[in-house]
Amino acid sequence: MPQPILPIDEFLALETDEQVEKLKQWKMDYTLKDIREAWGFKHSAQYYMLLKKLRIYERVVNKSDKFSPEQLLASRGGADAYAGAPYSAAGRTLPEDQFGYELNVTLTGPELAEKLERLAYFLKGEHKTVSVKLSISASGAFAQQEEEDEEER
Repeated sequence: MPQPILPIDEFLALETDEQVEKLKQWKMDYTLKDIREAWGFKHSAQYYMLLKKLRIYERVVNKSDKFSPEQLLASRGGADAYAGAPYSAAGRTLPEDQFGYELNVTLTGPELAEKLERLAYFLKGEHKTVSVKLSISASGAFAQQEEEDEEER
């Protein structure tokens, strides 16, 4: 019989080793979606960021489950779709209590909205000052393609 998923506040009160053991057991008995829902997380990113903040990410997440930017680049069709953070360009990593996010790609409105929504949920857990530079504009090529598609109909 599977162990029930503890509420998030009870889980956070556990010792680090106990947290790791509970998560490993839950991962065998439940899906990530089950754990997220029990803790009230809308997106998986919130779960993974919690693991990083607790400094147990490496002990809990399987290598095959870990996200790597190369996977995203391959699925999006090229290295120019996403710009890497300055840290990654030099082979350095951000300190664990910091983060960087850059997006340089053309998306549809709904796709961009989903990415921004995920980022917003992540930022709700951050209590430090965040610097933002945002520029959004309609893509000329995209608008032209939309017009051509309309003419064909």
